[in-house]
Amino acid sequence: MSENSNNISDIVKIAFLTSENAEFSLTGNGFLQLKATVPNPEKDNAVELIEFERVFLHRAFPYDMPYQYISVFGTFPKPPKEEDKEDKEAKKENENKENDKVDKDKKDKKESVTSVGDLKEIGIISNISAFDEAVQKMLRTTLDNKYFTSIIEIIHSIKDKYGYSYWDVKTNVGRTKFTVHDTYKSLVKINPDRVMVNDINGNRYEIPSLENFDKNSFRKIELFF
Repeated sequence: MSENSNNISDIVKIAFLTSENAEFSLTGNGFLQLKATVPNPEKDNAVELIEFERVFLHRAFPYDMPYQYISVFGTFPKPPKEEDKEDKEAKKENENKENDKVDKDKKDKKESVTSVGDLKEIGIISNISAFDEAVQKMLRTTLDNKYFTSIIEIIHSIKDKYGYSYWDVKTNVGRTKFTVHDTYKSLVKINPDRVMVNDINGNRYEIPSLENFDKNSFRKIELFF
């Protein structure tokens, strides 16, 4: 059993980010960036200090532990040989761009998609409380912006039609209308008393407590449970 565990740990290498090996900051545009000493998958996981111009955060447990076990993703710098190859290709492209602008536009689009695909997990933050208050604020703000959730206070109406339901609600940030597809699946019970609603645009809405929810509003959704 211990041999299998060792094999797994060799295959799955997880870097944990702490105040000792990671330094978060914000760009002039307010994006999160990182300087960290972590394994570099582009160099056979050699541990080195790497600067990431922009990083992205992902919650492993968004409902139960919103500020624990946060995955940090970014683009690792490529080895010099690959960079030299890209430089040559870029020069060649510049030489031909005037005669082949359409192809260049297509290549630009392809490269933009590739850059997103190059994102890899840098490491995991076990708990943002491991960092000082200033960094905690950066991380908390970034996460809250990504996972912004409105609180539903009152449901004015729900109209169900052809597999979609059309909601008119009052939230903690004002009255709004949204559309839900397959309502039975889009209403997720986090626990017996707490419900999340996901609309067709990926927006999240929360009913913190069914027990304390407006009674008239509850009658409009109880048939979906």
